[in-house]
Parts: sequence; structure tokens; C-alpha cells
Amino acid sequence: MRETCSRMPELTFELLDEANFDDVPAPTQPGGRCQTCDYWERIDGGRDAPGADAPDAGARASLKRRRLLAGRSVSGSYAMLAYRTDSVDRASIGYAQFGPLSVYPRAQSIRDRYPELPESPAPWIITCLQVTADADDRPDAGAALLDAVCNELDGRGITAVEAYPEGATDGWLPSAGPSSVYEAAGFERITGDDRFPVYRRELTGETNADAWSDLLRASKPADDDDGWPLPLPKRDPDDLFRLPPERPKRPNPFGDD
Repeated sequence: MRETCSRMPELTFELLDEANFDDVPAPTQPGGRCQTCDYWERIDGGRDAPGADAPDAGARASLKRRRLLAGRSVSGSYAMLAYRTDSVDRASIGYAQFGPLSVYPRAQSIRDRYPELPESPAPWIITCLQVTADADDRPDAGAALLDAVCNELDGRGITAVEAYPEGATDGWLPSAGPSSVYEAAGFERITGDDRFPVYRRELTGETNADAWSDLLRASKPADDDDGWPLPLPKRDPDDLFRLPPERPKRPNPFGDD
């Protein structure tokens, strides 16, 4: 998916995939690295990047990539990049991570603080919003990226998006980004304290048929792959038309009928 922002025509947005995973820019937090961060995916996760000689650095990056793309064949990628383009250069300046509440336990733990929040339908969560410090008009770029994410999720039929920007002197330091940028992108603070406020934006939930067609094309395996449209078990084809063997009956704990 590529979208051009009407307010900032030099920005384009792309969903994360295998090809642009390494384009995710460095976050504001010193020592952090989005390609290995599991802060939102695990209650005991962290943002710090592994050391240059850490033997698990590659495995952590591979796991993070799989997590972000895990739902692609069902609901689409869980991240988006913002690129600044001009006549001679194209640079990645922004990153947003999102997904259903069920895949981010830390977000669920924050949300559990506020029982007044609606439980159904469960919202999708924007966990991370980062824009490089050297980006022209950083807050506007962040708001434009949030708009692009919400437009994408609206096309997937999502009805509401929430975010939990943390209170900090430098609003870009926490991974969720500044609350003021969410407000500029149409989010409203609906509950919470200054440390863990809850911002929410209602969407139309009107599914975009073209977006789903693009999703199916992106997730379709190669033509020679037997796993499309549905994987079949590796067995004798005739087994598909045989009834399964009868299972032995368990004893009735209340006695015979």
C-alpha cells in the first residue's frame, strides 16, 4: 500500500514487509532498536537493542519480523513506514506499529486499568509512533503517519483505534510518541491519568474491497505452492473421502443411561 499525504506531498507511506523491514528508522530512545524490540509483545519485554556481538541478535530480528507479518494473510501487516521523497533521495523517517489488542499483552495490561472502556468490539492498538528528529516538521509528519494508519485500518473494517502515549518531558522518547500528535490526528483523550492516558479514534469500519484484494495478492504463495488457497494435509487423497474411525466411548461418570 502506498499513499501520498495531501498535507505533506513529500511523504509516502508503505506497509511493512520483508523487503523494507530494515528501513525502520532508529527510535528516539538511546540504545533502542525497533527491529528487535519486544516491549509491547511481552510484559517483561524491553526496547534495548542487543549488543553488536550478541549471538541472538539475528534470531530476535527474525522473530520481530514474523510477529509483524504474522497476521498478513488474515488482516494485513502490523506496521507502516513513512518515507520522505524528493527529486534525488528517498529516506525512511517514520514508523508506526499497530495490531489487535490480543497480540500486545502490555497494551492489555494498561487498558485493564480502565474498566469503563468499551470491551466490544475490541479496538486495534497503535503501540509505537516514531519520527526521526531531523524530519521536517516532525509533529505534522507523525500526524500524517497516524492518518495513514487509520485509513488503512478503516479499510480493513476496524471500528476503533486506541493508543496509550506515556507522559514524558520528551514526548518522542516513549515508543508511543507524543499525545499532542495523536490529538492532531483526530484522537480524543477519553480516560486515564497523565502517566497512562487513553486516546481513541472512532473509524467507520467500512471495508475497502480493493484493500482486501491487495491483501490477498500480497499473501498468496507462488503458483507452484500447494498451500493456496487452503493447505491440504499430507496424506493419501482418498483419505479425504473416508469416515474417521469410530472413537471408543468414554464411561458415563453418572452411570449408564
